[in-house]
Amino acid sequence: MSFLALENINYSIGKNKLFKNINLSIEKGQLFSILGPSGAGKTTALRIITGAVAPDSGNVILDNNVINNMPMEKRQIVMVHQTNKLFPHLSVRDNIQFGMKMKKLSQSRIDKKTDELMDFFNMSGHLNKYPTQLSGGQQQMVALMRALAVEPKVLLLDEPFTGLDNNLKIYIRDFILKIHNKFNTTIVMITHDKEDAFLMSDRIAFMFDGEIVLTESPENLCKKTNVSDVNNFLGDIILLDDGKIVFSDKIVNITKDF
Repeated sequence: MSFLALENINYSIGKNKLFKNINLSIEKGQLFSILGPSGAGKTTALRIITGAVAPDSGNVILDNNVINNMPMEKRQIVMVHQTNKLFPHLSVRDNIQFGMKMKKLSQSRIDKKTDELMDFFNMSGHLNKYPTQLSGGQQQMVALMRALAVEPKVLLLDEPFTGLDNNLKIYIRDFILKIHNKFNTTIVMITHDKEDAFLMSDRIAFMFDGEIVLTESPENLCKKTNVSDVNNFLGDIILLDDGKIVFSDKIVNITKDF
């Protein structure tokens, strides 16, 4: 049985039906991407998982429990937004520790977790800085640390590379893969970038106009599917013998080395 699932989710705003019988099944420890064009409904799917939006019908299931009526703060699901939404008046240390203090953890445990994350992210020299004193990439790292500090069951990433230049994007992308490897966290990422989805994901769900039209592993997407929207979105793909793929005149390694 899946660890996180959306079962027959429908969602409308007024007469506008945004989701049409959405079904997703995500295993524990997977890095799962929802891929599709802007406006497809990807962020809304994450908001339904967090509880920020209630579906009209259907169930959100986490660890064998229906959580539709569970408050957001009790779901053990944390979302890192496109804009990292750090508290500007708090230092890096206080941003990281905020969620742990809300959970009333002991100060010794809070300090231990803070040190562990600062070492892992190589950010120890920035502990007493404020968000405005950090680069965009550093702010994204702090947002990830704050999310991981509360040891969520599921980490949701909403277009995590928005606004980053290519070098920073690669740096943050590598860290997300390292996070996945080290903490074995179940991660759900939404993106419109097929390169990111193919490089990072165990499985990819394709969303178009509020519908999931296909869910598959990157390796099995190197041949044409029976879904024209997916074929048009991906274009031509060539799988190389060394585990790399070529599309859009780029070569992407889909074999994880982290």
